[in-house]
Amino acid sequence: MMIRTFVAVPVPITSGLAEVFELLSTLGPQVRPVRREALHVTLKFLGEMPEGRVGEITETITRVAARFSGFELQLQDVGRLPSRRPRVVFADLVDPDRPRSAIIELASALEEALTVVGFASEKRPFRPHVTLARIRGKPPVELEELQRAYDQVRLGTVVIDQVELVRSELGAEGPRYSTLATVKLGEPA
Repeated sequence: MMIRTFVAVPVPITSGLAEVFELLSTLGPQVRPVRREALHVTLKFLGEMPEGRVGEITETITRVAARFSGFELQLQDVGRLPSRRPRVVFADLVDPDRPRSAIIELASALEEALTVVGFASEKRPFRPHVTLARIRGKPPVELEELQRAYDQVRLGTVVIDQVELVRSELGAEGPRYSTLATVKLGEPA
């Protein structure tokens, strides 16, 4: 059986994110906040793959994760993608002390290892962000106001200490995620 998958790090809800979610929920039906328990940063989208490859992919992730220790990142800003006719509301994940943060290095190492085992390489540069809401139709003007109000605003610190292989099932209510494997950073392969 084929399953749709991606590699991600879970992101816990912070007080700053909770505040943004409250505001997003007041913007009407065009703005649909994601489920808070599903917050994550996608490190590598794998797409459709045979379910029988889960063990092999988990081993690959484990080998990469063993080379990294847990790290902290700042959530900041509220943005929209794309800037013209936006479809997604997001928050950036940054390391204020390093331009090339540990999450970028982790994503790059996973990209390389997963390309070796047959997954297509990503053409776009990796930008660590957390999707907060999806936009259907014309976004309300209040969304632009919310974005301006949260420009350069820190929304909290998160600890990244594990990587997950996640199954995504698309449905009318939005995607449903289930974790197929969890790998701790820094544990021997």
